[in-house]
Amino acid sequence: MRLLPALALLLLLSSLVPAGGLSLESLLTNMRCKCIKSTAHVINLGLILTIHVTPPGIHCRRKEVILTLKKNRQVCVTPEAPWIQLLIHKLMQRNGIKKVLPRLRREAPCCRTPRRPPTLSFPLATSQESMVMNPSWDRNDTAPLP
Repeated sequence: MRLLPALALLLLLSSLVPAGGLSLESLLTNMRCKCIKSTAHVINLGLILTIHVTPPGIHCRRKEVILTLKKNRQVCVTPEAPWIQLLIHKLMQRNGIKKVLPRLRREAPCCRTPRRPPTLSFPLATSQESMVMNPSWDRNDTAPLP
């Protein structure tokens, strides 16, 4: 009698592993927060390659903003930091995304134009895929220094 539940569990677990060889462990790694610590310090816009914004959900209770810098270094940024909110707002405005973010006042004109524009990605509501955007930059789209 104990053999039947064990076989049912084995069948269930084997159905979770696709033919491509994806392990069950890799399926469970996305079920937790990715940022242990985050910073509010301003990061040079010329170093940012991509911006990945993860909204709160079942995997993590808080919003996460992960910047990928040159040399594939990843930095978690506090989503409430004024400079990152302004940067995300400007990128979304440039790309025609209708999501409304709180409008921030510019306190000071800022830095030079980055050499390589960052890309911005948001998880889609219906799936785990991300949408990546490549904005066009000008001097008015940079974030203010704190």
